[in-house]
Amino acid sequence: MAENDELAGIDATRLGLTFHRTFYLKRAAVKQVIELIENDGEDDGEKAKIRRKDIRGNSQLGTIQVEAFPRWAWGIGILDQNKQFTTFGRYVRIHDTSMDQLSTLWLMHYHLSAPHGPGPTFWNQIVCSRFRSGDEFTQSEIEQDIAEIYSKEKGKPLSPGSAKSTANAFLETYVKSDGLGNLGILEEIGDNHYRVMETDIPPVWAVAAAVLDYWQANFPNQVTVNLNSLTSESGLASLFMISRSRLDMILGEMRDAGVVELFRVAPPYQVALLNSDMEMIFQRMYSHEPSA
Repeated sequence: MAENDELAGIDATRLGLTFHRTFYLKRAAVKQVIELIENDGEDDGEKAKIRRKDIRGNSQLGTIQVEAFPRWAWGIGILDQNKQFTTFGRYVRIHDTSMDQLSTLWLMHYHLSAPHGPGPTFWNQIVCSRFRSGDEFTQSEIEQDIAEIYSKEKGKPLSPGSAKSTANAFLETYVKSDGLGNLGILEEIGDNHYRVMETDIPPVWAVAAAVLDYWQANFPNQVTVNLNSLTSESGLASLFMISRSRLDMILGEMRDAGVVELFRVAPPYQVALLNSDMEMIFQRMYSHEPSA
Protein backbone atom coordinates (compact mmCIF):
# COMPACT_ATOMS: atom_id res chain seq x y z
CA MET A 1 0.00 0.00 0.00
CA ALA A 2 1.40 3.38 -0.95
CA GLU A 3 2.13 5.84 1.85
CA ASN A 4 -0.55 8.28 0.68
CA ASP A 5 -3.13 5.49 0.59
CA GLU A 6 -2.10 4.41 4.07
CA LEU A 7 -2.44 7.95 5.40
CA ALA A 8 -5.83 8.37 3.75
CA GLY A 9 -7.21 5.14 5.13
CA ILE A 10 -7.89 3.33 1.87
CA ASP A 11 -8.67 -0.39 2.33
CA ALA A 12 -8.36 0.02 6.10
CA THR A 13 -10.58 -0.88 9.04
CA ARG A 14 -10.64 2.73 10.19
CA LEU A 15 -9.86 6.09 8.66
CA GLY A 16 -6.28 7.07 8.07
CA LEU A 17 -4.72 10.32 9.14
CA THR A 18 -5.26 12.40 5.98
CA PHE A 19 -8.65 10.99 5.01
CA HIS A 20 -10.02 14.56 5.10
CA ARG A 21 -7.97 15.73 2.09
CA THR A 22 -7.68 19.14 3.89
CA PHE A 23 -11.47 19.57 4.32
CA TYR A 24 -13.11 19.85 7.72
CA LEU A 25 -16.44 18.12 8.33
CA LYS A 26 -19.20 19.94 6.45
CA ARG A 27 -22.60 18.48 7.13
CA ALA A 28 -24.09 19.87 3.92
CA ALA A 29 -21.44 18.05 1.86
CA VAL A 30 -22.10 14.79 3.70
CA LYS A 31 -25.82 15.33 3.08
CA GLN A 32 -25.14 15.40 -0.67
CA VAL A 33 -23.37 12.06 -0.37
CA ILE A 34 -26.24 10.56 1.61
CA GLU A 35 -28.85 11.76 -0.86
CA LEU A 36 -27.02 10.17 -3.79
CA ILE A 37 -26.69 6.73 -2.28
CA GLU A 38 -28.58 4.16 -4.33
CA ASN A 39 -30.60 1.61 -2.38
CA ASP A 40 -30.35 -1.86 -3.82
CA GLY A 41 -34.04 -2.58 -3.25
CA GLU A 42 -33.48 -5.08 -0.45
CA ASP A 43 -34.27 -4.90 3.24
CA ASP A 44 -35.19 -1.47 4.59
CA GLY A 45 -32.51 0.60 2.92
CA GLU A 46 -29.56 -0.56 5.02
CA LYS A 47 -27.64 -1.77 1.98
CA ALA A 48 -26.42 0.95 -0.34
CA LYS A 49 -24.08 1.52 -3.23
CA ILE A 50 -22.14 4.66 -3.89
CA ARG A 51 -19.98 5.53 -6.86
CA ARG A 52 -17.53 8.40 -7.02
CA LYS A 53 -18.57 9.29 -10.57
CA ASP A 54 -22.21 9.46 -9.46
CA ILE A 55 -21.37 11.88 -6.67
CA ARG A 56 -19.21 14.00 -8.95
CA GLY A 57 -21.81 14.13 -11.68
CA ASN A 58 -24.86 14.73 -9.49
CA SER A 59 -23.60 17.02 -6.75
CA GLN A 60 -21.78 20.28 -6.27
CA LEU A 61 -18.77 18.54 -4.76
CA GLY A 62 -15.39 19.01 -6.41
CA THR A 63 -12.98 16.29 -7.47
CA ILE A 64 -11.12 16.11 -4.15
CA GLN A 65 -14.29 16.59 -2.10
CA VAL A 66 -15.75 13.51 -3.80
CA GLU A 67 -12.92 11.55 -2.19
CA ALA A 68 -13.11 13.26 1.19
CA PHE A 69 -16.77 13.41 2.13
CA PRO A 70 -17.73 9.74 1.69
CA ARG A 71 -14.85 9.11 4.10
CA TRP A 72 -16.28 11.70 6.46
CA ALA A 73 -19.63 9.88 6.21
CA TRP A 74 -17.84 6.72 7.33
CA GLY A 75 -15.99 8.52 10.12
CA ILE A 76 -19.16 9.98 11.64
CA GLY A 77 -20.90 6.61 11.58
CA ILE A 78 -23.41 7.26 8.78
CA LEU A 79 -21.85 4.75 6.37
CA ASP A 80 -19.75 1.70 7.09
CA GLN A 81 -16.42 0.96 5.43
CA ASN A 82 -18.26 -0.71 2.52
CA LYS A 83 -20.19 2.52 1.89
CA GLN A 84 -23.45 1.03 3.15
CA PHE A 85 -25.82 2.70 5.57
CA THR A 86 -25.31 1.84 9.21
CA THR A 87 -28.34 1.63 11.49
CA PHE A 88 -27.49 5.15 12.64
CA GLY A 89 -27.23 6.26 9.02
CA ARG A 90 -30.67 4.91 8.16
CA TYR A 91 -32.26 6.84 11.02
CA VAL A 92 -30.39 10.00 10.09
CA ARG A 93 -31.59 9.69 6.51
CA ILE A 94 -35.21 9.37 7.67
CA HIS A 95 -35.28 11.77 10.61
CA ASP A 96 -32.41 14.25 10.30
CA THR A 97 -30.86 14.55 6.85
CA SER A 98 -29.46 17.98 7.73
CA MET A 99 -27.75 16.44 10.75
CA ASP A 100 -28.55 19.38 12.99
CA GLN A 101 -30.20 17.61 15.93
CA LEU A 102 -28.12 17.45 19.08
CA SER A 103 -28.33 13.67 19.38
CA THR A 104 -27.09 13.29 15.81
CA LEU A 105 -24.22 15.74 16.35
CA TRP A 106 -23.10 14.04 19.56
CA LEU A 107 -23.11 10.62 17.91
CA MET A 108 -21.12 11.98 14.97
CA HIS A 109 -18.56 13.24 17.50
CA TYR A 110 -18.64 9.88 19.29
CA HIS A 111 -17.94 7.83 16.16
CA LEU A 112 -15.01 10.05 15.21
CA SER A 113 -13.66 9.80 18.76
CA ALA A 114 -14.35 6.18 19.73
CA PRO A 115 -11.17 4.21 20.55
CA HIS A 116 -12.17 1.42 18.16
CA GLY A 117 -12.94 3.74 15.26
CA PRO A 118 -14.11 4.37 12.62
CA GLY A 119 -12.41 7.72 13.26
CA PRO A 120 -8.63 7.90 12.90
CA THR A 121 -6.48 6.88 15.86
CA PHE A 122 -5.32 10.39 16.69
CA TRP A 123 -8.89 11.69 17.07
CA ASN A 124 -9.61 9.59 20.16
CA GLN A 125 -6.28 10.39 21.77
CA ILE A 126 -6.59 14.15 21.31
CA VAL A 127 -10.21 14.26 22.48
CA CYS A 128 -9.35 12.29 25.61
CA SER A 129 -6.19 14.27 26.42
CA ARG A 130 -7.18 17.79 25.33
CA PHE A 131 -10.96 18.15 25.61
CA ARG A 132 -11.26 19.17 29.25
CA SER A 133 -13.42 22.16 30.12
CA GLY A 134 -11.33 25.32 30.43
CA ASP A 135 -8.19 23.91 28.83
CA GLU A 136 -6.49 25.99 26.14
CA PHE A 137 -4.11 25.03 23.35
CA THR A 138 -2.79 26.23 20.02
CA GLN A 139 -2.98 24.68 16.58
CA SER A 140 0.78 24.10 16.65
CA GLU A 141 0.35 22.01 19.81
CA ILE A 142 -2.29 19.89 18.09
CA GLU A 143 0.02 19.50 15.09
CA GLN A 144 2.73 18.26 17.42
CA ASP A 145 0.31 15.85 19.11
CA ILE A 146 -0.75 14.41 15.75
CA ALA A 147 2.85 14.01 14.57
CA GLU A 148 3.84 12.26 17.81
CA ILE A 149 0.85 9.91 17.69
CA TYR A 150 1.59 9.01 14.08
CA SER A 151 5.29 8.50 14.71
CA LYS A 152 4.61 6.26 17.71
CA GLU A 153 2.05 4.20 15.80
CA LYS A 154 3.86 3.88 12.46
CA GLY A 155 7.49 4.14 13.50
CA LYS A 156 8.24 6.91 11.01
CA PRO A 157 7.91 10.70 10.94
CA LEU A 158 4.91 12.59 9.62
CA SER A 159 5.48 15.45 7.22
CA PRO A 160 4.80 18.94 8.68
CA GLY A 161 2.30 19.59 5.89
CA SER A 162 0.22 16.53 6.77
CA ALA A 163 0.31 17.43 10.46
CA LYS A 164 -0.80 20.99 9.75
CA SER A 165 -3.66 20.12 7.38
CA THR A 166 -4.91 17.41 9.72
CA ALA A 167 -4.83 19.68 12.77
CA ASN A 168 -6.69 22.34 10.81
CA ALA A 169 -9.39 19.89 9.69
CA PHE A 170 -9.76 18.60 13.26
CA LEU A 171 -10.05 22.03 14.86
CA GLU A 172 -12.33 23.57 12.24
CA THR A 173 -14.68 20.60 12.54
CA TYR A 174 -15.39 21.63 16.14
CA VAL A 175 -15.37 25.39 15.59
CA LYS A 176 -17.42 25.78 12.41
CA SER A 177 -21.20 25.90 12.76
CA ASP A 178 -21.61 23.81 9.61
CA GLY A 179 -19.49 21.09 11.22
CA LEU A 180 -19.82 20.14 14.90
CA GLY A 181 -19.58 23.71 16.16
CA ASN A 182 -23.14 23.69 17.52
CA LEU A 183 -22.06 21.24 20.21
CA GLY A 184 -20.19 24.12 21.82
CA ILE A 185 -17.11 22.04 22.58
CA LEU A 186 -14.44 24.38 21.24
CA GLU A 187 -14.05 28.10 20.59
CA GLU A 188 -11.30 30.03 18.88
CA ILE A 189 -10.14 32.78 21.25
CA GLY A 190 -7.27 34.13 19.18
CA ASP A 191 -5.20 33.45 16.12
CA ASN A 192 -4.90 29.63 16.13
CA HIS A 193 -5.60 29.63 19.88
CA TYR A 194 -8.49 27.56 21.24
CA ARG A 195 -10.39 26.99 24.48
CA VAL A 196 -12.46 23.95 25.48
CA MET A 197 -15.93 24.99 26.61
CA GLU A 198 -18.26 23.54 29.20
CA THR A 199 -20.88 21.81 27.07
CA ASP A 200 -24.54 21.13 27.70
CA ILE A 201 -25.37 17.64 28.89
CA PRO A 202 -25.64 15.26 25.91
CA PRO A 203 -29.09 13.77 25.25
CA VAL A 204 -29.63 10.57 27.19
CA TRP A 205 -30.44 8.35 24.22
CA ALA A 206 -27.48 9.55 22.20
CA VAL A 207 -25.22 8.38 25.02
CA ALA A 208 -27.25 5.18 25.26
CA ALA A 209 -26.60 4.47 21.56
CA ALA A 210 -22.89 5.03 22.20
CA VAL A 211 -22.98 2.67 25.20
CA LEU A 212 -24.34 -0.13 23.00
CA ASP A 213 -21.84 0.54 20.21
CA TYR A 214 -18.93 0.79 22.66
CA TRP A 215 -20.01 -2.42 24.39
CA GLN A 216 -20.38 -4.38 21.15
CA ALA A 217 -16.97 -3.21 19.92
CA ASN A 218 -14.99 -3.70 23.13
CA PHE A 219 -16.85 -6.45 25.03
CA PRO A 220 -18.61 -8.44 22.27
CA ASN A 221 -18.85 -11.70 24.20
CA GLN A 222 -19.57 -10.28 27.65
CA VAL A 223 -22.94 -9.79 29.28
CA THR A 224 -21.47 -8.06 32.34
CA VAL A 225 -18.56 -5.61 32.66
CA ASN A 226 -17.07 -3.48 35.40
CA LEU A 227 -18.60 -0.02 35.55
CA ASN A 228 -15.06 1.38 35.43
CA SER A 229 -14.73 -0.06 31.92
CA LEU A 230 -17.18 2.58 30.72
CA THR A 231 -15.66 5.45 32.68
CA SER A 232 -11.96 4.90 31.94
CA GLU A 233 -9.71 7.61 30.53
CA SER A 234 -10.65 6.67 26.96
CA GLY A 235 -14.17 5.61 27.88
CA LEU A 236 -17.57 7.15 27.36
CA ALA A 237 -17.43 9.73 30.13
CA SER A 238 -14.34 11.28 28.55
CA LEU A 239 -15.72 11.13 25.01
CA PHE A 240 -18.94 12.89 26.01
CA MET A 241 -17.16 15.26 28.40
CA ILE A 242 -19.43 14.31 31.30
CA SER A 243 -18.71 13.29 34.87
CA ARG A 244 -18.92 9.72 36.07
CA SER A 245 -21.96 10.66 38.15
CA ARG A 246 -23.69 11.98 35.03
CA LEU A 247 -22.91 8.76 33.15
CA ASP A 248 -24.29 6.86 36.15
CA MET A 249 -27.52 8.84 35.83
CA ILE A 250 -27.79 7.98 32.13
CA LEU A 251 -27.15 4.31 32.88
CA GLY A 252 -29.95 4.58 35.44
CA GLU A 253 -32.35 5.75 32.73
CA MET A 254 -31.18 2.89 30.53
CA ARG A 255 -31.89 0.52 33.43
CA ASP A 256 -35.40 1.92 33.78
CA ALA A 257 -35.93 1.24 30.05
CA GLY A 258 -34.75 -2.36 30.43
CA VAL A 259 -31.52 -1.92 28.48
CA VAL A 260 -29.03 -2.55 31.31
CA GLU A 261 -28.97 -3.66 34.93
CA LEU A 262 -26.69 -2.11 37.55
CA PHE A 263 -25.12 -4.00 40.45
CA ARG A 264 -23.84 -1.76 43.24
CA VAL A 265 -23.85 -4.05 46.25
CA ALA A 266 -20.07 -3.93 46.57
CA PRO A 267 -17.19 -2.74 44.39
CA PRO A 268 -16.18 -3.34 41.72
CA TYR A 269 -19.62 -2.26 40.53
CA GLN A 270 -21.02 -4.12 37.54
CA VAL A 271 -23.20 -3.31 34.52
CA ALA A 272 -25.13 -6.03 32.69
CA LEU A 273 -26.42 -5.63 29.15
CA LEU A 274 -30.01 -6.88 28.90
CA ASN A 275 -31.08 -5.53 25.51
CA SER A 276 -28.78 -4.75 22.58
CA ASP A 277 -31.57 -3.59 20.25
CA MET A 278 -30.10 -0.46 18.64
CA GLU A 279 -33.34 0.10 16.73
CA MET A 280 -35.20 0.74 19.98
CA ILE A 281 -32.53 3.20 21.09
CA PHE A 282 -32.75 5.23 17.87
CA GLN A 283 -36.55 5.19 17.94
CA ARG A 284 -36.44 6.78 21.38
CA MET A 285 -33.67 9.15 20.37
CA TYR A 286 -35.53 10.62 17.41
CA SER A 287 -39.02 10.60 18.93
CA HIS A 288 -38.74 14.10 20.39
CA GLU A 289 -35.32 15.49 19.57
CA PRO A 290 -34.89 19.26 19.06
CA SER A 291 -32.43 20.82 16.64
CA ALA A 292 -29.21 22.40 17.88
